[in-house]
Amino acid sequence: MDSTNTALELLVQQAENVLTSLKDLKLGLKKKGKARFDLYERFCANQHSFDVYTFMDPEIQESAEVTAFKKQLESFREDFAVVRTDLEAVVDIKHAEAAYEEVFANYNVMVNVLGFPDRQVNAKKF
Repeated sequence: MDSTNTALELLVQQAENVLTSLKDLKLGLKKKGKARFDLYERFCANQHSFDVYTFMDPEIQESAEVTAFKKQLESFREDFAVVRTDLEAVVDIKHAEAAYEEVFANYNVMVNVLGFPDRQVNAKKF
């Protein structure tokens, strides 16, 4: 496996880690307090790691599909930004659920274009 394939494999694996923490945060939408904050913090850490992996290869970093996936992650994350300062804050559940679905749609497009069509996932079954 050459270095580009290794970088892509690592990127896709980290994207899956992001999806796992994203799913856990979505399941904790209605929770409040430290439990939800901890889920948010884990999601942010995984998202940051994904962002770092995109810097391994300029082609990956500049890929329209990777950029779209990152933007959709940010959209989902913005729904929870308020929990950083207010553990009891109300989150817009409807918007977060719609953003969640869009993250998975963008992920599937991204992994398909990156050459990993077998890594596509269904948001409802993930």
